[in-house]
Amino acid sequence: MTGRAEPSFDDDRYPAGPAPFQPLAWLIASPSIGEGTWIGPFAMIDGSGGLTIGRGCDISAGVHIYTHSSHARCVTGKAKLIERRPVVIGDHTFIGANTTVLMGVTIGSRCIIGAGSVVTTDIPDGSLAVGSPARVVGTVDPDTGEPSWGRGAMGEG
Repeated sequence: MTGRAEPSFDDDRYPAGPAPFQPLAWLIASPSIGEGTWIGPFAMIDGSGGLTIGRGCDISAGVHIYTHSSHARCVTGKAKLIERRPVVIGDHTFIGANTTVLMGVTIGSRCIIGAGSVVTTDIPDGSLAVGSPARVVGTVDPDTGEPSWGRGAMGEG
């Protein structure tokens, strides 16, 4: 096998301070990204409408975070402007692969957002959210990081 091994998140070759981002991640404008946050390959991070990502987050491969929408401008033949609204992601939040976060959303601290989710509304601190659109289906233990599925989640109960 050829190529280089990717260091782990806890690799001591990463000095203290801002974490390096995967070189294939695309950052637009100037998002505010907290210390220790990792951004995976093929992520699209749009800071054009205001984006704050907290400390120690993992933004997985293929995640798209949008702070703008151009649909009204497009369908009106550019008679309307591009709409922009900020996104805020709290500290120590995990966003699973290929998730889309739409403009104007706040995701709390210590959350887990399941892979492939589409986040269209705010997600409170300590939540487990999944689906399209994403909905809160449980909580996350802040000490262990383990998710706990709520009653009725995934067809249970």
